[in-house]
Amino acid sequence: MGTYDFYIDKRKNNIDDKFIDIKLDYPIEIKDYEYLKVKLVDFKYLNTFFNISGNLINNQFNIRRYSKTYIPTLSSTLYFNDTGFFDGSDVLTATETIEANIYKNTITSGELSLCYYNETLTTTSLWVNILKDTTDALTRKMSFKKTDRYFEIKTTDNIAIKTLDVVFYKDTYVGGTSSVDVKFQRYNPTSTSWEDIDSKTITLQSTVSFPTETISKTFTYTTPLATLQYRLICDTDNLPFDFYILKLQANKQNITYDAGTVSNTPNQTTLTIQDGFYKSSTFTSKLNDLLAPYNITTSINTSNNKLKLSNNNNFIPTLTNLVDENYQIDLVLPNIYNMKENWGIIDTYEEFINIPLTSYFEGDTNINLINLSKIIITTNLNFTNKTHNEIISGNNLSTGIGNILQWIDADEPPYSCIKYINHEDMSYKIQNKTINNIILSFYNEKSQNIILDNTLIHLQIKKLNKKSY
Repeated sequence: MGTYDFYIDKRKNNIDDKFIDIKLDYPIEIKDYEYLKVKLVDFKYLNTFFNISGNLINNQFNIRRYSKTYIPTLSSTLYFNDTGFFDGSDVLTATETIEANIYKNTITSGELSLCYYNETLTTTSLWVNILKDTTDALTRKMSFKKTDRYFEIKTTDNIAIKTLDVVFYKDTYVGGTSSVDVKFQRYNPTSTSWEDIDSKTITLQSTVSFPTETISKTFTYTTPLATLQYRLICDTDNLPFDFYILKLQANKQNITYDAGTVSNTPNQTTLTIQDGFYKSSTFTSKLNDLLAPYNITTSINTSNNKLKLSNNNNFIPTLTNLVDENYQIDLVLPNIYNMKENWGIIDTYEEFINIPLTSYFEGDTNINLINLSKIIITTNLNFTNKTHNEIISGNNLSTGIGNILQWIDADEPPYSCIKYINHEDMSYKIQNKTINNIILSFYNEKSQNIILDNTLIHLQIKKLNKKSY
């Protein structure tokens, strides 16, 4: 007869292990007429064990993405002529606004406004149909000179004008050859200044016979940026003749894209959920942080507690962004039972789960973030009556559970104290004849070997005589 008590603080020798190895100073040995029993007297543990962690192998998943690359085709199409501004008889039909105090005469059709500045402006319209395809210097011309008379093009649709087609005209003058500098500009709202797009030097001869004194020029924006405001100005002072514009038309850049080519090789990224205690709201919040670069958001269906993953990608190619990195997004969830329970994806589980574009994927059952409702304490001691267990396998790293010494309720709030006292005086007869060390291992109910870093245990071995058994 004899009793051996072991008071174990796991922090002393096995703080980072999934087991406690109790090394005996002297072996416990029995005679043929003796036998041994083991009893867990009490157990205490502060619940710091995370429900999402690398230890549980449920904190990492992958996002697999196929990209799609588009090829642009650039062309130029008519942006404005007289359509919408004048009728077939050259009568103005567009909305007109005259602001004589700032010498501004504006005609507007839809999103487009054409502004003419002239220091002689009063309350009388100065616009004539210079937007027409054909020119007429006798009836349709608008005066053009530095500072005082120029044109602005304003668009609320942020249009990229590719070319500006202009016909210039001078009145009678026989003083020799003259040159006029004209600039096509865009307004940069960032720098709040006008930037030159293109400039032309127009050389006018001394000849006076119409139409040789008309000159056509095309101003080109080589790599056009969408812009809200443009202007055409004369940049030469003190012209010795009257200088006019007979025609003003614009062409905008037109971009078409092919159907796109999907990449053959996907890009797969591993995402890690920081170890911690999670409830549904903090779980989805953390997922949203991780999935933000992929335009995926998560939410919980409050009626059934199912996890919903919404794909918010709606890619529109541009010249500066031709690759849709998120054309196809697949969730790659490890085939680990407890992780599938966490996400509520069990019956519909596949290796690659597509999250459809501008739509969503929803789990087939409620999420379950409880990964530790039981702490199972097992031992290497050989029970006479072996314990039977049907603990499910939680992951591919699960190991065979030995004889279960006790399992203890552990579904307590974080940082609460989990305590067990063996009021029933439960003990187990063991077959061992000699005990040199005792190993206690810890599992959750999913057969996952876990680390308890602050455990206090009172274990007892009793030596008894068979005749008294």
